Amino acid sequence: MGDAGAPESRSSVDQIVRELAADFDGTPVDTIQQLVTGSFAELAADARIDTFLPVLTKRVARERLRHTSSAA
Repeated sequence: MGDAGAPESRSSVDQIVRELAADFDGTPVDTIQQLVTGSFAELAADARIDTFLPVLTKRVARERLRHTSSAA
């Protein structure tokens, strides 16, 4: 699952993007997509166990989105 292009990873990333887009409706979906994909890639690079990658990716991306929206 560590590869963001793998089908199961792609599905997880797409699901996270949909959920965050609903929560951050003022943020363009492509911005959220880039942020989630980048966060997933960063976490996957050092991951030894893939089980929690989707949960951690969502958490990291959400925090980054909050930080971005509060800075604006």
